[in-house]
This record gives sequence, C-alpha cells and structure tokens, in this order.
Amino acid sequence: MPLVVRPITDDELPTMLEVDRRGFGAPPRPPDRADSWVRPHLDRTRCAYDGETMIGCSRSYPFELTLPGGACVPVAAVSSVAVQPTHRRRGTLGAMLGALHDDAREREEVAAVLTASESIIYKRYGYGAATWRFGCTIGRGHARLARPVDDPGRVRMVARGEAAMVFPEVYDRVRVARAGMVSRPDYWWPEVFWWGDSGHATFEAVHEDARGNVDGFVSYEIKGEWFGGFADRDLYVHDLQATDAVARAALWEFVFGVDLVVKILALNLPADEPLRFMLADPRQMRTQFFNDSMWLLPFDVSTLLGGRTYASPGRLIVEVADPDRSRARFELDGGPEGASCRLVSGGPDLTCSRSALGALLLGGNAWTTLAEAGEADEHSPRAVARADAMFATTPAPATLTWF
Repeated sequence: MPLVVRPITDDELPTMLEVDRRGFGAPPRPPDRADSWVRPHLDRTRCAYDGETMIGCSRSYPFELTLPGGACVPVAAVSSVAVQPTHRRRGTLGAMLGALHDDAREREEVAAVLTASESIIYKRYGYGAATWRFGCTIGRGHARLARPVDDPGRVRMVARGEAAMVFPEVYDRVRVARAGMVSRPDYWWPEVFWWGDSGHATFEAVHEDARGNVDGFVSYEIKGEWFGGFADRDLYVHDLQATDAVARAALWEFVFGVDLVVKILALNLPADEPLRFMLADPRQMRTQFFNDSMWLLPFDVSTLLGGRTYASPGRLIVEVADPDRSRARFELDGGPEGASCRLVSGGPDLTCSRSALGALLLGGNAWTTLAEAGEADEHSPRAVARADAMFATTPAPATLTWF
C-alpha cells in the first residue's frame, strides 16, 4: 500500500502525539500539560500513513527569523518530526519533509529552520548548521565576577503571573538585535516555556533599569536534595535574556548569589557569551558541549541574501548547487547599509551547496572554514576572503529558543 502524507484533523491530534512520543522514546504526556503549542496550525502538519495507521509525524509553525542587520523574514519552523520504530528506513522522513517544504514554499516562507535531535540527519535534506550553542558548568564557590557590576537598576524576583506578562516583551526586544533569533508566538509560551513549572523548583527574576523599566530576565530551576545536613543541589539556568550588557551582568551576578546550591549549569548559551571573561577565575567555567543549534534550509536565496546587511561592502556571484545537480547563480552586492541580490548567468566567484549556504547565511560559520572542509569552492582570486569580510556578523548568531 502506498505511503500517504497529509495534514491531520483535530480528532487525530492524540494519535500524532503518541507517534511523536514513541519516536522520541518520551514518557507519557502529563494530563495537566497545556496544549497551546501542539494544537495550533494543524493544517501545517504532515503525517505519514500506512493504510489507516499513522506511522510518522511532522509539522511546522510560522515563525520570524532575524537576519544580520535586524530584518525579520517569515520561515517555517519544523518540529515534532518522528517515525515509528516499526517503519524506519522506508522513505517516510523524506516524504514528510518534502511535503512540509512544498507547503512552506506555497506560503512564501523564505526558509525552513529546525533544531535537530541528531546532527547526522538533516544535511542530506539541504539544511546547514547556521547557529551554535554551548553549555557550561561553574562551581558556585568559584562563581564570582572579576569586577562589581556598575548597575543603577536592580534585580527583583517575580511571580509566574507577572513573568508571563513581561518576559515576552523583553524577548521581542532582544530577538531583533541578534541574527538567528526566532519569534516566540503567544501559543509557544504556556506549553513550551512554562509547562515544567508545576511541581518543579522554578524561579523567575527580572532586571529593571534606573527608571524601573524591565530590560532583562532569568528563569532558573533548582534540582537535587539535602544529604547529611548539606544542600547537594544544582541551579539550572533555563533562559537568561537581556537588552544590554549591564542587565546581563547584573542577572549573572544575581544567579551567582543564590544560596544552597553547589553548581550552576547553563546549557543554552550563545557562542560569544562573554561570561568567561567576566569571571574572576575564567577556567572555572567549564564547557560541557559546543553543539549545532538551528539548522537552516534556504528556499528564497535572493530574499535571504538581499535582506541582510554585510560587515564590509563587496560584490560576489555565488553559485548554489542542489543535490539534483541543478545550479543557480546569484549576484550579491551588499554592505553595512543593505544589499541587493538577483539571479544572473555570469561566471561564479564561489560555489556551495544549498546546505552550505544555510550554514553561511547568518554569519555563524566562515566561508574559509567551509572551503577548507570541502563545502565551498573558490573560482576567483580572494573571493573567499572577500566573502568572509562581508558575511562576518556581530554579535554571533544564536537561536536560544527550543521548538
């Protein structure tokens, strides 16, 4: 019987959630968990059926992605991609992704983005690792800043109700200032951000500037037990966002001052997180991992290249080669004030695959690095160096949102 891929109905949502749970080997869904995230946009689901049996699931959400320079473009945020263990290696994943990509193109979304459960999967479908994240640990006894924070504002603890009101506004200000950040729709917050709040030792704090305006927040959880009269507990920083360096430093100083913990863990930090250089003893900040964060598949190359700014002015003709051996050449003329990009037929300065372009678009990887890895080819003198100078992005692109 041929594989059928289609959107689900509202009545089929419980089946999709079970297929997703089995695919990821997850525990049963808590009955009190909100469904604000799983229920919207069911017309964007693409689930696979073997006869009447759902054997795979996938979906996308309409997000905005920030490009270097602050422009936000519409993308398909791919999520909940899973195949039943009984139907692996039968083309199910490719069929679902193809249907999702077709749907995104019809909606005129310029790219698809996702966070991958395994880094081996998505490059063959045209995605490139566009942003990176790292996780670290710091023993609380060594968590001291080298310099006191010159802060005219203050940090204060807030209850869940107030946090739910002010966090989204702060995040929306933060996300337009860094490439790679994505929107967090209203329906994202209740289920994705707050669902672990019940029954967990979670806490929220905000930073206010001298005028009382909230310009940063941190959400953290304390895990562990007491043993022999001592608190053997860890503090997990779930999300720390700030609109400027002072607020960010003040929030870290606050986290370091939380009592009755022995270790601080932050597992979703940007690649250029400055905390190491702020510590009195930088070596005590121990890197636990440095991983891919967001993968990007470019659909509308002209809009993506033409929609961002560039660190230095320059002109390049970039040839994008697809797995089906089709090729398209784009003339990019860009600089700090903006850019234009159009299809051309002239000889290229650089050639790369669509997945490599996804890795390069936001400035999270250098053209030199991908050229040395065999992912990009240079056809004119110093084209790679010119591309490196143009595509460099500060601050480093980061995503910092799980979806």
